[in-house]
Amino acid sequence: MTNKVKLLTLLAIIFFSYTNIISQTNFEGKIVFQVRNGAETNQITYLVKGDKFRIEPKTSKGMGVMIYNSKKKTMIIFITPKKMYMEIPLDLTNKKTDKKKQTTSYFKNTGKTKKIFGYNSEKFEFVNKGKKGEAWMTKDLGGFLFFRNPRRNSSTQSDWQRAIIAENYFPMVISEINSEGKSNVMFKVLEVKAQNLANSLFEPPVGYQKIDVSKMMKKNN
Repeated sequence: MTNKVKLLTLLAIIFFSYTNIISQTNFEGKIVFQVRNGAETNQITYLVKGDKFRIEPKTSKGMGVMIYNSKKKTMIIFITPKKMYMEIPLDLTNKKTDKKKQTTSYFKNTGKTKKIFGYNSEKFEFVNKGKKGEAWMTKDLGGFLFFRNPRRNSSTQSDWQRAIIAENYFPMVISEINSEGKSNVMFKVLEVKAQNLANSLFEPPVGYQKIDVSKMMKKNN
């Protein structure tokens, strides 16, 4: 497996470890958001059409574009410079319902609401491992499973994460509150545009060659 393919596969795993999507939403269109991890900030364009999702990290060469089909449970990763793509089976659904464990984490709906980009959003407060935070969430955009690694069971999630996921919310703004009471935005939606999207956006471009992942794996074993 080439270094570029390894890098894209790793990118896909990292992305879906933190921002996993549910099977379908009534919203069709484009959502642009940014995610901050320490000193690094990444911008991602997220296209939704029924049970198909296109994820476009903002990079200089357009690398790392991914398409997830929740009905087929497959993910396509583009290798843009080589006009190639690979298809990987990926099931993001929870198959087990684990017993809820006692934790020191909690969340609560404050009852406060406001419109963000025209969508009704509710304010939540949470505490996780000693860190306080707040999150504005909406149900108008469908669900968005975040902070979940598909390779782990749901018991590794905090109570507030599991509860928000179960309620089918989409995050609009997530902030941590430091010891001085100042807010540090970790996740923020920058743009929401409802629009009809072409089916071709959720398919490999014409002229792209499919990589046989199974053969590549065998060569590296």
